[in-house]
Amino acid sequence: MGFETPEADSIIAALGTARGFGHVVGAAPNIPGLNSFSPFDACFVNASATGTGEQPSPIEMIGRSRKPAVIIGTLDELVTRFVAVADLNRDFIIRPWQPEELLLRAYRILRFAERAAVAIQPSARNGARHVVLADDDATTIVMISTILKHFNFECDIAHDGAQALEIARKEKPDLVLLDVSMPHMNGFEALTALRSDSATRSTPVILVSAHRDEAEVVKGFSLGADDYITKPFYSGELMARISRLLRESE
Repeated sequence: MGFETPEADSIIAALGTARGFGHVVGAAPNIPGLNSFSPFDACFVNASATGTGEQPSPIEMIGRSRKPAVIIGTLDELVTRFVAVADLNRDFIIRPWQPEELLLRAYRILRFAERAAVAIQPSARNGARHVVLADDDATTIVMISTILKHFNFECDIAHDGAQALEIARKEKPDLVLLDVSMPHMNGFEALTALRSDSATRSTPVILVSAHRDEAEVVKGFSLGADDYITKPFYSGELMARISRLLRESE
């Protein structure tokens, strides 16, 4: 992402030696949003590429996501872009790079993602886990429910907080995922109701929001949320958080 043709071709050639496949996005990125990262296992990002118009630079875009990434640039860019690089599923290569080094870094971040996926498999002791997913956005519902089903979770769908509360009281799920912004009863209101009911008081709850607002995060935890995750998120991150909560509840 963000590479000129010669360097992009070199990256794809290096991947090809390890049976990898790449898709090139040019130096002037035209990706409409972070969801464009979702089909890919990882990204190679040019730290030197700039944004165009209102479009952020590639490294700014990857910095807002949880997608595993290898960032390629200069030593100065490593220092100035430290926030985007400082993550267990990120790595940095200083130019000029060698194909062997590029593949080694890519292997490391992908292995981290694989270990996270293995860690979140639901316990076989109780069979499939049961999750209530509440969100009024159809795309988000499809995305999260697909991830959950892939890891053998049963998923009940609610389109607002009131439905989520009704299902949770009836089904006694292992976990509730609540979007913060919903009609009829928002995530905060549904969380308050869940914590006020003896039948659901101890049910693990993760709040999901499109906003990275510190005050909103603090409010969620103060109302009794067990965790808080912001969109867009990497599927491994979501499932690792779910796994942690379910292990603690056991």
